[in-house]
Formats: sequence, C-alpha cells, structure tokens
Amino acid sequence: MSLKLLITFLTLTLTTSTYAQIFDIEVVDYDGLDAFAAVKAVVDSAVLDAKNQVNKEFPNGTPDRLMEGMANSSVMAGKGIGTDYASNMNVFLIGGGIGAAADLEKTDGTGDSEFSGLGIAPGVIVGFNLGFLNSKHLLGMDTNRLNLYFNFMSYNFQKTLNSDNGEKSEIAADMLAFGTHFRYDWIKPSGNKILGWGGVKFNFGFEYNKTDFNFKTSIKETVNETVSGTGEIIQGTITGSPEASILASTMSIPVALSTDVQLLYFVSLYTGLGMDFNMGKASGKGDLNGNNSTIACTGGTACGTQRDVVVKPSANIDTSAKVTPFTYRAFAGLQFNLAWTRVFVQVDKSLSNEIVGATGGLRFVF
Repeated sequence: MSLKLLITFLTLTLTTSTYAQIFDIEVVDYDGLDAFAAVKAVVDSAVLDAKNQVNKEFPNGTPDRLMEGMANSSVMAGKGIGTDYASNMNVFLIGGGIGAAADLEKTDGTGDSEFSGLGIAPGVIVGFNLGFLNSKHLLGMDTNRLNLYFNFMSYNFQKTLNSDNGEKSEIAADMLAFGTHFRYDWIKPSGNKILGWGGVKFNFGFEYNKTDFNFKTSIKETVNETVSGTGEIIQGTITGSPEASILASTMSIPVALSTDVQLLYFVSLYTGLGMDFNMGKASGKGDLNGNNSTIACTGGTACGTQRDVVVKPSANIDTSAKVTPFTYRAFAGLQFNLAWTRVFVQVDKSLSNEIVGATGGLRFVF
C-alpha cells in the first residue's frame, strides 16, 4: 500500500460523520429582526445548519480545546513508526509506515462532534543490531541484544474531502517526523518459530513530529425558510472562502516495555505499556476577513417589504495550547511475517486521555 493511499485511508477514517468548529458563520447585522423572537430563532437555526454543514468534514472543538487535541494527537501519531516490537532483527532493518491519531473526547457545545483533534506522522525507518561492535557490552548491556533505530521523513499531502453544489472542502498537511530509538531484549526470547515467546523488550527513544495543517472551504449554503404563524420568508445564499491553518510541533521521549508471541512463523502478536514525556504545542491561525452575505427577509409583520440579515463566515482558531506533559498508553499490534518482509498494524490508546492512534507499515528484516 502506498504512503499516499494509507494517509488517505487514515484521514478519511478519522473524519467520518463529524461536526466541527474550525469555521464559523455568525450574524453581524439582524437589521432589527432580533426584536422579533420567532423570526430571530428561524434565522439563527438556518445559520447554525449552514455552519454544521460547512464543518462536517473537519475536527471539532472550541479553539483552546481543538489546539490541545491537535497537540496531543501529534504526539500519539508518532508512536510505532520509529521503533520495532516483533521483527527479530539479526543484522539490519529498513521500511516505512504512517501513523495517525485522533482525540476522541467530545467537546461541549459542538453538537454531534466525535473528535477534537487529529495528527499524522510519516516515517522511513532504518535499524541495526549492535552485535557488530567490537565490544560485547555497552553501558552494561549485551550488544547482541541491543537494537538501534533511526526514522526520518518529510511529506506533503493534500486531499479534497468533498466537492459538490459549488462547495469544496480541502485539507493539506506538510509533515516532518524524525527520531531515534533503542530496544533492548531484557528477557531473552524462548520457544521456536512455530510457537515462540519474544521475551520482554525495553524501549527508549526520542520523537519529533511537526505537521502544518491547512483547511480550506468554499461555502455556498442556500437558506429558504418560512416563519410559522407569521409568514415571514427568509431567503438567500451564504457564500465565502475562509481558510485556517494549524501548526502542531511536538517532541516526545517514550519509555515502554513490550512482549510478543509468534504463531506458526507467519503471525506475530505484540503488546505493551508505555510512558511518555511530551513537549510542544499546536497553534491556529484563521482568515477572519470572510465575505459578508445577505439573507433577505420579506413579508409578515416583522419584515414588510424587505429587511436584510448580514452574515459573515470566518475561521475560528486564533489561539494555541500545549501538549499534555506526561501521558501513559497501552499498545497492541498484529504482524505478518513473509520471508524477509514484515507487514504490521498497531493501535495505541492513551490511558491519560481519549487519544487513540493507529500505525501501519512495511519492513524488510535481515
């Protein structure tokens, strides 16, 4: 599976059936209609429906909460792309993968929202067993049981989330991820390739992940409502092209213990627990100069010949928030072993908050 296809799958998986708060549509002038409660309620409802429709493909949250979710998701997205838990490397390893994460905690006041942030991290990984060193021991550790990994990748990605009826929503991501990890076989493996236990592995490392997200939307929402009882007709089209960007830049120092089993050579299952020390933040910036649109109100007692309601679309994320400093997580993975090829998928779940991550990749092991 290509990197682009995997990113597309993970991004669409995380953005299905959501309602978001990145983009706002607000009434800036009621033209006196705010004095008529029934008419104002219909106007407000129509504007809210338009806002929900515009935002349905994007992550949600009030600005502060959204930035917190983006920062925490950035950290979780990097788990699994720069280390290895079950490949039994003897000499070296090379491969690639992609990680994605989402903050699944709902935010008050965002309707049916299902997540409050997302993160993506790509990675090419190279690993070495340090048994080739002249010294049999390094810092008290047996070099034959000590593995060193490096990961690095920069990648640009753009995806159209929807395009119909004159509306278009796009997400772009400029990604950079790198890190280094050590893995030490603390308790030696036992068994054989038919049924084997991988022992207990100690994992330690450093991870950096920076993703510059850009969200664009072209709004064309038609309003056509009638006020029940009094007969006012509210018609118009809300248009605009607001744009927003979120820069998530995070560092993480992970410490983890893992174990694994191998079944009939072809399948390996692994699991573990980890603790992470995290630094960094996410910052948002929006284009607040959206175009004003006019919704006409005619008829009835309130509107008469015509009154014009003015609405304005905008981006709603000019703020920043830091990542949670200390987090705990559990992880589990499934790996298929095919000759020198390893195909794996991994799921991470934070035990400190509602962050969930998924990683997938391909590796060649010797």
